[in-house]
Amino acid sequence: MIITLRAFMLASLSMIYTWSAQAQTTTTIVVPFSAGGPTDFIARQLAQPLSKELGMPVVIENKPGASGNIGTKQVVDSKPDGLTLVHSTAAMQAVNPLMYPEASFNPTKDLIPVGITGALPNVLVVHPDSGIKSVKDIVEKGKAANAQLSFATFGSGSSPHFYGSVLQKNTGIAAMPVPYKGSAHAITDMLAGRIDFMFDSMTTSITHLKSGKLVGLAITSNERSPLLPDLPTLKETGYGDADVTFWFALQVPVGTPAKQVEMLRTAIDKAVQNPDYRQSVAARGVQNFYVPPDEIDSFIKKDTKKWRDTAQAIGIKAE
Repeated sequence: MIITLRAFMLASLSMIYTWSAQAQTTTTIVVPFSAGGPTDFIARQLAQPLSKELGMPVVIENKPGASGNIGTKQVVDSKPDGLTLVHSTAAMQAVNPLMYPEASFNPTKDLIPVGITGALPNVLVVHPDSGIKSVKDIVEKGKAANAQLSFATFGSGSSPHFYGSVLQKNTGIAAMPVPYKGSAHAITDMLAGRIDFMFDSMTTSITHLKSGKLVGLAITSNERSPLLPDLPTLKETGYGDADVTFWFALQVPVGTPAKQVEMLRTAIDKAVQNPDYRQSVAARGVQNFYVPPDEIDSFIKKDTKKWRDTAQAIGIKAE
């Protein structure tokens, strides 16, 4: 009886220790841009439902710099145990390797996608005092004698840089890209009227558009947004033809065990379908862009090629 009781006590202590260790385990999502931008916003909205599915805390760590490469490199070099993820973007996946050929890693080879968190169009915005009321006005201003247009980006290869390059390619104008560490920093200078135009994300620009602090000229999605129904698509203006969707994805380092990858894909799949998550991100313009877990690899591979081909077609290359 004494031996049985001792065994029971040891087993109980072991269970308590195991539970305590698991309770202290944390999943970290590295956001490779500054706080306040779309990549950060989506990750923070996802943290709570994902935490519920994983059964452990999910924390967000911002690591901006080099168009997302600094934070991504941190994850690539992390222990492949499924506890450290990077919240990546379509542009980081496909365009960054073109812009930074000297980088010591390649997202396609060094990261495994575990979930698509949504898609988000960019909005072409200007300051209300700029006198610009349409995309045509930007073109005319850009073709005027001694024109010196500037546009904000989140760094070389970022979505604002990509769409800014599309606009220049399709209109024949030239504009100087001004890099920022993220949307929150860029929008500050846009609101101050220091930049001529910017392709900003819906999440950070929509409140400024509705308040009149910024003027929207076009949206990069194939269809108009229900949040801004009067805003034409870039295609509708006659100055856009890039058929690409700007999506976000969670990824882990290559070498992460297959069971961990499967577990993460299942948990993320449930989290992104959480009604509260869908509602919170939709209110800021994020589209419900769903990709089933068993189709993630093929989707990323196919769409990365589409983005890369488009980037090369419009002349994006290392500077």
